Amino acid sequence: MTRILPGGSAPAAILIDLDGTLVDTVITWRAAYRRLAAEIGSTLPEDFWPSIAGRSMQGSLFVLGAAATLHDPDELVARLVAIATEGLDRPGRSGWTWLPGAAELLDLLWSPDPTGAPRPRTALVTSAWRTFTGRLLDIALADRSAGFEAVVCGDDVARSKPFPDPYLRAAELLQVPPHDCLVIEDSPTGVAAAEAAGMAVLAVPHAGPVAAADGRAVRADLVGLTLGDLASIHARLRSGSAH
Repeated sequence: MTRILPGGSAPAAILIDLDGTLVDTVITWRAAYRRLAAEIGSTLPEDFWPSIAGRSMQGSLFVLGAAATLHDPDELVARLVAIATEGLDRPGRSGWTWLPGAAELLDLLWSPDPTGAPRPRTALVTSAWRTFTGRLLDIALADRSAGFEAVVCGDDVARSKPFPDPYLRAAELLQVPPHDCLVIEDSPTGVAAAEAAGMAVLAVPHAGPVAAADGRAVRADLVGLTLGDLASIHARLRSGSAH
């Protein structure tokens, strides 16, 4: 059932990407790639990050060069994830930060409506593996009384972003039709996945430029975003407009 909120026909579910949309963990992942490269005898270029931002874990291994071909890719990804997860708990430094407006948006989505009206359902959809995602959520949501109803990670599906599988899986878990979902994404890869799943998209570019298009809206950040805004954006996108 589609939930109705002030400002238009609201989505039944909000599906949100993690890294680059809600949080910034670049410091942790950069360090993890460099440590893994050192372990296998590879050297990463200084500007390697933009070439892998938004890619699946397996799809990012090319940046490790020829040295990566001498190792099992699944083992490399597992090691990369382990290093990054360890980095989240490193004493004396923070391996992640909230992006502007993100924590406030989650609080808004998860707070009870004073009129008793239902909120949209929420799911997290990320290319990161579950071990990393689970630890990050444990830290980030430790002081919040609510959380996502479903979490879909890169190792939960056979094909990660830019394929539609992660978003379709999230809609299935929430029992919500794809056309009743609004996705919030930061990367061209994630936007492509959501659109391939037949979902409207609110893009907040972080990992690369994303332009407005049919079925897609663009904002600079999540600051000040209201439930009414989400309802209006979803209704407008479903009518064929983009802003």
